[in-house]
Amino acid sequence: MDDERAIDFVLNGEQHRLSRTDVLSAAARGGPEPIRTHWVSIGDQRWPPRQLFERALGVSRTEFISHTAIRQLRRLGFPTSPLPDEREAPDEPEQPTEPLAPRSDLGAAVKSFIDLHEFFGQEALSSRVGRLEALLEGADSETVDARMAPEGLTDDLLKGALLVRQHAGRVNDLIHAAVIVRALPSILEPGERIVRRPSLASGNGGGRKFDLETDRRVVEFKAAEWKGRDTMRKRMLVADLVGLVLERDGRRAELYVLGRQPLDYLRTSTSTVEWALGRSSPNLREAYKQRFGSAELTVSQFTAGPAADVVLRDLNEIIG
Repeated sequence: MDDERAIDFVLNGEQHRLSRTDVLSAAARGGPEPIRTHWVSIGDQRWPPRQLFERALGVSRTEFISHTAIRQLRRLGFPTSPLPDEREAPDEPEQPTEPLAPRSDLGAAVKSFIDLHEFFGQEALSSRVGRLEALLEGADSETVDARMAPEGLTDDLLKGALLVRQHAGRVNDLIHAAVIVRALPSILEPGERIVRRPSLASGNGGGRKFDLETDRRVVEFKAAEWKGRDTMRKRMLVADLVGLVLERDGRRAELYVLGRQPLDYLRTSTSTVEWALGRSSPNLREAYKQRFGSAELTVSQFTAGPAADVVLRDLNEIIG
């Protein structure tokens, strides 16, 4: 099994990356807690999925349920206990693919999206939540409905949000694939040829180092939209830039992002590269150390120095 296999996914609106190496390293930092119901197998030990996922990802286990941890750990090839809709645990680790989402009524899905779009467009969610919290203070069983009725948090809105979320898990992969496919006609030069199967889904699986490799260059695409709380996106962006510098083998290197914020971050950030690589694979961190030593380069210094000839472009300029 390739311990460098990594997956990208969204948890509570934040983009994350997790590799088999992260999970194995987490398991090596102490033993498992007692098993209650679910488990994930690491070697000859069984772990509570939430404990191991929390330790490997660095996110409190209160932010996710066991089923979430199990599904992502399976994508990395680890055997787990069965989920409630399964009769028994899979005999073999799952390949890093997702099951087809259940079909739903198209009209209901469209209406749900429209309802959510209108709800979010009425007021910033953070201020709305703050007002709801204030309205609920002091409410009881006889007054809570009356206080909440004008706010639009209906059963239909909840059902719509759940329906949209059901299909939203792979939206990032869809965007990543579509961005690459739509950008290729504008990116490829006359006579340039793609020499290796591209990585259209988020995360470079199957031993592929880059999203796109041609006979002239290597390219990474970052299609995430930055929103302000972008710690993991920043780490992943720097990791891709470092990977391009270290492993391009003399070819041109290019990094395409969505919007100006990622570019501004690379060019102005005073965070250190060592910090940014803190969640990356040990192999990448070691390769960086071997090449650049222990000098604490900032992200902006690395971008202007070792990565100065990496082309940085906003995808909006290419695909609109």
